[in-house]
Amino acid sequence: MSPYRAILFDLCDTLVHFDAERLPLIEVDGRPTRSTAETIFRELPPGPLIPFDTFHACLLDVTAEIAAARDVDHREVTSRERFRRILERLGAEASPDAADRLVAAHMTRLAHALVSPSHHREVLESLGRRYRLGIVTNFDHAPTVHAVLRRDGLASSFEVVVISGETGWRKPHRAIFETALRQLGLGPREAFFVGDNFALDVEGASGMGMSAAWYAPGRREAPRGFPILDDLANLERLLGD
Repeated sequence: MSPYRAILFDLCDTLVHFDAERLPLIEVDGRPTRSTAETIFRELPPGPLIPFDTFHACLLDVTAEIAAARDVDHREVTSRERFRRILERLGAEASPDAADRLVAAHMTRLAHALVSPSHHREVLESLGRRYRLGIVTNFDHAPTVHAVLRRDGLASSFEVVVISGETGWRKPHRAIFETALRQLGLGPREAFFVGDNFALDVEGASGMGMSAAWYAPGRREAPRGFPILDDLANLERLLGD
């Protein structure tokens, strides 16, 4: 009999997989690449002409700056704020509405590239008969998370969905895990976590006192002896059900 009352999952590349081939194919510096950049560029507000190369370089720079900062403090920067900073740096209109148009263009394409394996819904339905289920995800635009879950018929499986874009904290910070446990009314030892990023998911949850497994298809061993999963369908067996 499993000692756990709840299972918490990461979202991207755990419950849903990112398929870059579903992103538009564009050319950057003479090289083909999969990116939402041209889709976003077409939504820039009216104003002085901004070359695509200038926009693309700014997009990469601001994104890298945000990533570097949040790797240190684990504070989330929302997608709206990221694009507001890009517009501001470009000298374009940087209103919330202008930023939201860029967010919508980017997220529509990104959501299309997030694909739920066909059997995951069945796996979650089976697990849901024994456990309370939740999601803890680093994602800077909460509406996209909810839209993807509804689209793929997964939303009803989860009692809690904790998103960094809403809490302001990213994994591995303990605050985002604490939010999920508080909403469930459970202690760390009563929940099990599954995620694909060893440092953020497995070590983050373990640092909270939770048990965790590394979702890593193709890997045979996990660091420090943590259990490893190559398919979520094997989770029930791992938990001893």
